[in-house]
Amino acid sequence: MQIILLTVCALIWIAVALSLPSVLGGRRHRLFWALVAFATTMTLQPHVVYDAVEKLLGGDNVTYFIFHATAIVAIGLLDGIVQEAVSVGGLTRQRKKLTAVVTAAIVAAQAVLFFGGDWRFRDQIHESFPNRWDFAAYSATTWIAIALFSVSVGWACASDLRNQRRLITRVSLALVVFGCLGALAYTTISLASVTEAFFNPDFVFEGWPRILYNIALATAPIGLGLGLGLTAMADGVLWSRKTVRDRALLWRITPLWERLVADSPELSIELHLSRPGLLLVRSPGAHLYRRYVEVRDSLLLDPGQNLAASERMLIDVVEDHVRAVPAAAPMVTTLARSATPRQDHTS
Repeated sequence: MQIILLTVCALIWIAVALSLPSVLGGRRHRLFWALVAFATTMTLQPHVVYDAVEKLLGGDNVTYFIFHATAIVAIGLLDGIVQEAVSVGGLTRQRKKLTAVVTAAIVAAQAVLFFGGDWRFRDQIHESFPNRWDFAAYSATTWIAIALFSVSVGWACASDLRNQRRLITRVSLALVVFGCLGALAYTTISLASVTEAFFNPDFVFEGWPRILYNIALATAPIGLGLGLGLTAMADGVLWSRKTVRDRALLWRITPLWERLVADSPELSIELHLSRPGLLLVRSPGAHLYRRYVEVRDSLLLDPGQNLAASERMLIDVVEDHVRAVPAAAPMVTTLARSATPRQDHTS
């Protein structure tokens, strides 16, 4: 089971890493931080990680509190993201504030129950269900929140599934629904077990409940992690590929651009970048688009300029590239002038 948990954690952190390009591109910031909180929560589940972090923090099971607190934060972020995605017009500011207040209130209540009780000094507390009302109340705050999240988000994703046409989005929603079912099973078994432990001092957590608990604990994060991160990962990969292509074409067209605008610098509004700067500048697609436009403008003003066959081919390649990405995004349209229709620059 521990190997499975470590594998799940690795998969979730890979999803976080692959969604990073989307964040760098100015998109899905909340989803990224929700995945980080979720990954942190799940990383504290394997005993080897829990024990290492606990030793680092000095004991007293503070790691257990961090696990529950990050779980609540992840739930608040993920629920807000999903509800906004499926709500007409998105969530109101008041709803977002309410989510933040409720999340903070639950974490504050957990802090009081955790640091105000002596049950947290038990050894291996993360492996058992103490016969204590304060432990039951503390853990129930997380489990109930997860259960409500599972029902709310699972129903929203299932209802929206038939409205989606993009295959990767449908797969993402299906994985989230699957993860919500696993999370609901996990919380149901946990709540039933802690209740049994409270009323029965001889309760031992074993048998089918333990097996189903472990299965749910493994499948829920896989479904939620992959489902919530799949679209961001795919878009991140596409964004990375486009950025690499933008930089390569920017590097190749710059010598031609420098030569053509040298005779008419008044036509250029583009920054002059050093060769290393071409590799480091932000939004290379915007600079590529602008240099392409200025190259075309220069050729329209002076069609008699000599171009090598490779340079003519390069202009066509750049034009095909910038037109293939309709919006080298809104950012590009603010930086570049309107593109001129392709002309025959063989003359």
